[in-house]
Amino acid sequence: MISNYNIFKIIAILLGILCFVWLVYDFLKHRKKINNDYVQANNSFLKKKYKKALFLYKKAYLKEPKNLYALEGQARSLMRLKNYKDSEKIFLLVLEKNKNFVPALTNLAILYDTTEKYEMAIYYYTKAIEKNDNIVKGMSWVNRFLKNIHFKPSNIKERLTYLEEQLNLDNTKRKLKSHEIDSIQPDYQM
Repeated sequence: MISNYNIFKIIAILLGILCFVWLVYDFLKHRKKINNDYVQANNSFLKKKYKKALFLYKKAYLKEPKNLYALEGQARSLMRLKNYKDSEKIFLLVLEKNKNFVPALTNLAILYDTTEKYEMAIYYYTKAIEKNDNIVKGMSWVNRFLKNIHFKPSNIKERLTYLEEQLNLDNTKRKLKSHEIDSIQPDYQM
């Protein structure tokens, strides 16, 4: 006669095998093909090769027209290439497609901040924070380490508060730009 322990052991092993087979089947059935152009675009962007990143983001977007991250990546690349007008157009296009797309809201605010359109920057910073209050946490130490950033960049909420305080001062006392800090401030990425 087989003991209860052996019966439970056989049932547990069979359930484990069944779960494993189901997981493999489900993975193969639902996996998406990874857009290598998009992955390469992100890598190029992180290596500060913005022209190459822009080219690859465009290529990725042509393959996947619903990929708003590829479209938003184009806008970020253009912003880094100081093509602010085209960057703004693409950010606004992304927001036409999805008005709650937090990366576009945040980076559009950064664009307006960079181009000294501070009221618009405040508007979009506020809107981004309303949509996702997790963005006020700023960049984690792990991301800073991986991207080789040796300082703690300000987060979106800190910049919003700073702009609001500065705009409430007299014109002669305002200091809205700091080229040393602004030049090393990273974009917002999810």
